[in-house]
Amino acid sequence: MHRNTFLVPAALVLSATVLTACGGGGGGGTTSAQSNSLTFVSYGSAFQENQKKAWQAPYTAATGTTFRNDGPTDDAKTKTMVEANKVSWDVVDSGAAFAAQNCGKYLEKLDLSQLDTSKFPAGTVTDCGVPAYFYGLHFLYNTKKYGTNPPTTIADFFDTAKFPGQRMLPPEVAAGILEDALLADGVPADKLYPLDVDRALKKLDAIKASATLAKTYGQMQQAMVDNQVDMVLTVTARATSSLNAGATFKPVWDKTILTWDSLVIPKGTPHKDAAMKFIAFTAKPEQSAKFTELANVLPSNSDAKPTLTAAQQQLNPNLDDRKSGTILSDVKWWSENLDAVTKKYTAWQAG
Repeated sequence: MHRNTFLVPAALVLSATVLTACGGGGGGGTTSAQSNSLTFVSYGSAFQENQKKAWQAPYTAATGTTFRNDGPTDDAKTKTMVEANKVSWDVVDSGAAFAAQNCGKYLEKLDLSQLDTSKFPAGTVTDCGVPAYFYGLHFLYNTKKYGTNPPTTIADFFDTAKFPGQRMLPPEVAAGILEDALLADGVPADKLYPLDVDRALKKLDAIKASATLAKTYGQMQQAMVDNQVDMVLTVTARATSSLNAGATFKPVWDKTILTWDSLVIPKGTPHKDAAMKFIAFTAKPEQSAKFTELANVLPSNSDAKPTLTAAQQQLNPNLDDRKSGTILSDVKWWSENLDAVTKKYTAWQAG
């Protein structure tokens, strides 16, 4: 993600080179080899350190498997490795849309018999990807700005007359920006997809003059802590970290888009079987709960019972009075339309 993110809504760059890893080179095809070492790829920084603690350390203790960590996640690099028949990555934390879009071509199909898919929300487990964690795109407001007259609906984020102030939008269009714009414009939640992109961009025009388009989630977190903005749409982990750092923001529980990252296996790794066993391990309730607690994400497994801090609880969409407003992103639609939407959104940003 991209998101150092908590649930169901990351990071410093580590050097990434196309190497022959763990004794296995670019073995093309889908045959697997047993391996006592796996190369795991994610977003670096504290986020990946938490994946080491929640997933890798206990797996090493249980199986003896060791890990080489690389990053950041780079979907283009994954494709290049596969095309060059030099795959050095075994398990990659990537966006769910990438998993759906490239299944069978750049990613291995998974042995889903190794996990209980009923413990994940319907449609989130695909042939090539298992949810690693969920996260929401949260609408938060600065209580110093709107303490006596706070916003209460997603429409208020787009109402600059009633709620003047500086907004900030996240760096990823697929995080839920367009969905929020359409919901604010009156589109029913069950009629969101296929997204009317032009209508969404027209709605975004209403706040363009008072909106900062963030380049990173870290920038958003700093802006919240430093009171540089009055309203934000940001992901769970960064929102939680901001609250932990003393940001005077509160969430608006109206509509919240939930999406997820998936663990995938690049096509051609000689360690496919070992990679699949590790993915199945990360999907267990205990590992899902531990990563939720450490990384401020939302658990992937419905049986996970994380112990939440006060800040995490503030941003927990799974409470009974909040569930009705949560909307699961249509990753299949995004996988089919991401490139075209990104091109159109980039043009809107520059215009």
